[in-house]
Amino acid sequence: MEQFSNEGRPRRREYSKALKAQLVTACAQPGASVGGIALSHGLRANMVHRWIRESGAVRTLSGAYPDAQPSFISLPLTAMVTSTCDEQVLTALPPSPVSPAICAGPNASATKRTGG
Repeated sequence: MEQFSNEGRPRRREYSKALKAQLVTACAQPGASVGGIALSHGLRANMVHRWIRESGAVRTLSGAYPDAQPSFISLPLTAMVTSTCDEQVLTALPPSPVSPAICAGPNASATKRTGG
């Protein structure tokens, strides 16, 4: 049986937990760019993103309001305009001599459009 050796093959690089923690902390700073930090250390951004996921760190959006808590905001709703399927199709189609009724409904034959 033949045995293969790994001599001459490049090995995967191994990074210390301290370096990983340092980069994850740097990436968590407001305004920090994961790609920029990764490149400044000679790494790819996808590797640093993986370390961030594995650490469970969560980035805030631009750090503008780090103490803000999510809350419910009630918004008033306006009356919704309802339209038939035929109206929606006819407004979406360009004018043509004869537009076939795409929606089969009670008004399908009454809404055929002739353009000119």
